Amino acid sequence: MSQLLERLRAGSSVRGEARVGDIAFELRLLTEADYLEAGTATLEHFKAAGVEFGMASADLFEDEKSRQLLMRALYDPETSKAVFESPSLIRKVLTRDQKFALVEQYVEFEKCYSPSERNMDDAAFQALLDEVKKTPETARLNDSSSATLRRLITALAGQPSI
Repeated sequence: MSQLLERLRAGSSVRGEARVGDIAFELRLLTEADYLEAGTATLEHFKAAGVEFGMASADLFEDEKSRQLLMRALYDPETSKAVFESPSLIRKVLTRDQKFALVEQYVEFEKCYSPSERNMDDAAFQALLDEVKKTPETARLNDSSSATLRRLITALAGQPSI
């Protein structure tokens, strides 16, 4: 396997922490495969239930997808095993507020390792732009989304040359 793929895999093994009250969970950084599996499982869940897709079911879809993602992201810090084996168990155990809190903590965790234009404020973007100007080969570009890279190119191309 190439060194690039090894580096990417190492990045996806990053662990974090989430809390609900005094209960700590280990977070695993989700991959594109996890997002695809979660989306597909959500679609299958609604097809099996006979739910029509549309504006009325959009919130239900996003709620179920967040359960699918949490099922893949939450681990027991003592055993390193998944806490929930199914989204239905999440529905039975967590309150809406607890689920929302865990999703928010996961999103904050992911922001640290997946810088993206959709979650980068102007100050963070300016810091990245300054870093690229000083050190164009910065490793942080490896983790940037295509939207962030386009924004960087536009910002750099629009600057007067000296």
